[in-house]
Amino acid sequence: MKRILAITVLGLFLIGSAFAGITFKYTFPDVMYPDGQKGTIQAAVKQNKNGTVTTCSYFSDPNNQYLGQFQGTDNTSTDAVVVRDYCLSHYADRTP
Repeated sequence: MKRILAITVLGLFLIGSAFAGITFKYTFPDVMYPDGQKGTIQAAVKQNKNGTVTTCSYFSDPNNQYLGQFQGTDNTSTDAVVVRDYCLSHYADRTP
């Protein structure tokens, strides 16, 4: 009985891990936004079986004021330079 319970718990853990996906997180300091403002971008690329979601959060310097966020599904790269450029290209599309 204990063996069946242990196998069931292990199986549920493995299934949950598979559905969770993989998340890559980035911080890009000292970025120059298209409007000439300087700031920091915090980005995350989450990959799971359904696809990829990239989230970009924008902050101003020097007071770290929140400027908004963009979320898109058309980026599939986890390369830091590509993610930074993707976030910069969608700066105007952010929502407060």
